[in-house]
Order: sequence, then structure tokens, then C-alpha cells
Amino acid sequence: MAVRSSVPRDFTADLKPFGSGGTVALDAERARSTIDVMILSNHLLGDEFLQRQRRILDILQKDKVFSKATQMNLSRPERYHLGLARGKKLRRLMDEHHWTDDDYEMAKYLVDDVSPYTLNTTMFRQTLREQAGNEQRKYWLGRHSTWEVVGCYAQSEMGHGSNVKGIECEARYDPTTKEFVLHSPTLTSSKWWNGSLGRTANHAIVVAQLLIPEAGKHEQYQNHGPHPFIVQIRDMDTHQPLDGIVVGDIGPKYGYAPMDNGYMLFNHFR
Repeated sequence: MAVRSSVPRDFTADLKPFGSGGTVALDAERARSTIDVMILSNHLLGDEFLQRQRRILDILQKDKVFSKATQMNLSRPERYHLGLARGKKLRRLMDEHHWTDDDYEMAKYLVDDVSPYTLNTTMFRQTLREQAGNEQRKYWLGRHSTWEVVGCYAQSEMGHGSNVKGIECEARYDPTTKEFVLHSPTLTSSKWWNGSLGRTANHAIVVAQLLIPEAGKHEQYQNHGPHPFIVQIRDMDTHQPLDGIVVGDIGPKYGYAPMDNGYMLFNHFR
């Protein structure tokens, strides 16, 4: 004896769309065009770009970590962790496939997602390349290339964005110990909105006002303007902030969920 279900069938299961879908309409429009897509692509982008794109895309499409099918349903912490996973995967793929810098940049372009490691591979690395001395570059870029050092760029402050001359964070030189003492004397001197700082980086390029004691007047300092300093900000084993540094994530940012934009203040940190 057949048993009739007490649950009525959802009538929407039988509904069909009216007319053709958007993809069909788009295909029809493209079919009417006389433009050769490949010729136009080569003209705009070049054959080398397109070949690299196809080669890298074939690798990325095989890994589910780059799929965006469900990421819109993720919470902000989940998006940050997904960003970390994607960034780490790209770094491993670079080693596995012996990618050049151009290959790696193409991969980031194709993934098309904000990475918590963005400032490590851009501003931090570029500052080392362009502003460090030969010995500094040899030491720091070697550690950076292995990702032992993960860096960020801490220039903007709560009270100063593009006004670099107005930066309040101080770096006083102590001639007795030959150390620089970083200090945040005001609330507005807080480093603010610095990408990769909130949770990810263990080092930072810190831009601060360089204060040097005047000759024979150790209590009087002369301001030599903003200078960049390479600063370790977290313990290399525990990843906890070093004593004298307060650092953290500034919280959710609209449309920028995977990035850990952060804040940082110094309390006479040597």
C-alpha cells in the first residue's frame, strides 16, 4: 500500500526561468562581434603575460583553498584565517614550482583577495631594497626571503596620515648605549591602520622623528625629521608583543576583512 507524504511538494521546484539566462545572452552578443579576442588580448596584455596567466591559473584552480564559493558567509576571524591560508599556500607554491617574482605577483593578481601578508611582500620588502645599506640588505632580505621575518610598514598614525612631517612617534638616540629609544608621547602618535601589523608581522618598518642630542647638551635634542627604523615588535617564538610595545588589531574594516590593520604604541622601547 502506497503511503502518501504529509509534506506537500514545494511548487517552486517546478518553476522554470523565463527566457534565456544572462550567460546565453552574453554569448550571443559576443558571437555577433567581429573582434578576435585573442588578437585583442595579445595587443593589450602581451603574449608573455597571457602565457604566464594560463600557467599559473592552471595551478591555482586545482587547490580548493582559493575557491570563493562560500567565503561571503564567513565571519571576519574566519576570513582572516582564510587569508593566512591562501598567503601561506602561495608561498609554498612559489617554492614548489620555482616561481619568479613575476610569477608570484601573477598568482596574487589571479587570487584577487586581500592577504594579511600584503605589506610583508610590498612596502616592507621595498623599503629594505631601496633604503637599507648593503650589509643591512644582505642580512634582512635573507631572513625575509625565507619568511623568518614577516614585516609591515608602520608610518601612518592616528593623528597623521599623509602628513609625514607631522608624525609624533619619537626615536631618541642614546649615545651612552648607542641605542635608539622609540616612544609614543601622545594618543595621536599611535601607529594606526598599518596593514599586516595587527596580528601577522613580527617586524616593522617604523617611521619616527629622529632626535639627536646636541653636542655637549645631552638634555637638548635636535629633530632631524622622519626616519625609518627596522624594529622587531614580537617575540620570535611566542609571537607576543615585546615589553614596551602595545600592538593589536583595530577590528573589522568594510570590504577588507582578511587584512589585520593594526595599532601600535611604544613606551621608551630600545
